[in-house]
Amino acid sequence: MRRLFNLIFQLIAAALVIFLFTAVWIVFDGLNDLGEKADVALVTGHAEAPQGKGEQPRLDRVVKLYNDGEFPFIVVSGATDRGAYDDPAAMTKYLESHGIDSNAIMQCRPGETTQDTAHNMAQIMKSHQFESVMVVTDYYHVTRTKLALSHEGVAEIQKAHVGKLRKEDAWRIGREVVALYEYVGKIYLLPAAEKVKKEAHVGVDKAKADAEQAKKKVDKSLDSMTK
Repeated sequence: MRRLFNLIFQLIAAALVIFLFTAVWIVFDGLNDLGEKADVALVTGHAEAPQGKGEQPRLDRVVKLYNDGEFPFIVVSGATDRGAYDDPAAMTKYLESHGIDSNAIMQCRPGETTQDTAHNMAQIMKSHQFESVMVVTDYYHVTRTKLALSHEGVAEIQKAHVGKLRKEDAWRIGREVVALYEYVGKIYLLPAAEKVKKEAHVGVDKAKADAEQAKKKVDKSLDSMTK
């Protein structure tokens, strides 16, 4: 029993170490911007103020970067299933009210999840022949957004974070750690497990077919011996 408790304690300790290491990496990766001059910017929604009112740090950062000539086009992405509220539409309105040409703004729909956003962003980049993207989002959301875009085949990803490390963000960072591993499992582990399952199923079917073929040969041999 003591060995079992020791094993459980060691597993919990290892899980905590991995959790803390991942949290530190998310913060470090998110707070360190990378790259300049992208073909397009991707700014995520969800945390923006309704109907373009109030302070919107992500969009304000995009406006500054656009005015600095960091990118000529902006893609806005966010939820569209909150009743009458439409994230991309509200974000577009906000950008236009701050002097961004409407022709420079594109909407990514749907964008309810990071995975949805990455998939549709990759399609937008392909159709417009964009080769590089600058992710503009809260620093704790940068790592997962990059991973999602990479999984969709986007090779050149730059980043411009929003916000700074605050104790109030602890739960958000913790949520990102969980979401990151959930996402890794969804896009890497589950497909691998499904592949193994299919291969095992094929192997069983082949074994059954071989056994049936062997049985037929034996039956044929027995029939010839009895004649």
